[in-house]
Amino acid sequence: MKSTAIRRWGRAGRLLLVGTLVGLVTACSSDPSPSREELRQQATSSAAESRRGAEERKARGLVERLTAVEGVEHVLTRLTDTCGMPSDGSLFDPQRPSDALHCEIRTFTYVGVRGDVTAVLPRIKAAGIADWGVRDGSGGDMPHAAGTVTYALDYHRGRGRDRDGGLLPAPTLTAPGLRLDWDRPDLPLRYLVEEPTPCPAKGAHPYQRCSTAPASPGAVAAARARYGTVMVLELGGSGSTAHGYYTVPRGG
Repeated sequence: MKSTAIRRWGRAGRLLLVGTLVGLVTACSSDPSPSREELRQQATSSAAESRRGAEERKARGLVERLTAVEGVEHVLTRLTDTCGMPSDGSLFDPQRPSDALHCEIRTFTYVGVRGDVTAVLPRIKAAGIADWGVRDGSGGDMPHAAGTVTYALDYHRGRGRDRDGGLLPAPTLTAPGLRLDWDRPDLPLRYLVEEPTPCPAKGAHPYQRCSTAPASPGAVAAARARYGTVMVLELGGSGSTAHGYYTVPRGG
């Protein structure tokens, strides 16, 4: 009696699971995604081009502020601009994204640093590129908060360790959509700026651009040999207006 009930429940459970899967597939297929060509047309529309240009001008302005700092020399800038359709999630968690098209720009600017990096960091702060890290009530650097210039200077003075000898978090400067990091080959948390990654294969997205200027393989290593320290400024990503600078809502 008991085994019969279990078998019946097993068949019913399998039927319920199959029905659920069919329902999920049907729900997804009832909302057809735009074609690749339709997405490309949206990504090259006048509205998209206008916002693309605005973000590029903003990025150039920040890069110019950095490279104008005394002791900093531009090495190269790598830009990627991609527009694609966000992921629909998994079959068991079919959370549909609100956008049919999402465009974002990311730039990585590599610079050489002449002399000691601790002499250049205060000048970078004075250049007004960003409000690095967490601020206090008066707008200054929050004491002991990682991500600020004050913390970075303390990190270098302490050789990467606190008063008790413990390791401190990396001194990377951070702000919404910005990140500045640099070579630290002789400190406990050793770090070296890497060469820019290759551009993605053409056709990976409905719309994509990728450029490195000047295009020079091994430029980061050459800059390190010439200047001693290399910095990289990353613009874009979460918190930046360049992340999702142009979107098309699903059904739009």
